[in-house]
Amino acid sequence: MTSIELLDAAVWREIGSEEAQPRAAFVNALSALVGRWLLVRSDAPEMDLVTVMCRPEAISREAAQSKHEVVNGDTEEFPVPIRPVF
Repeated sequence: MTSIELLDAAVWREIGSEEAQPRAAFVNALSALVGRWLLVRSDAPEMDLVTVMCRPEAISREAAQSKHEVVNGDTEEFPVPIRPVF
């Protein structure tokens, strides 16, 4: 089983239903899983949570920069909006 398949199975188990679910149900289930995992495995869950939340933002920025370079053929800096983290 791949890590994605394992995560999918854990999220569906957290949801507790095999019925179609709204997007929010998956976000809530994943949030609950990550939160519990951090509480059990981390010495500083609050700080590790910030790290977990910031990495996707950095990956998103890198992807946007790469896409800009491919489309425009340059490496000019350009602003990427920062999404609020709640």
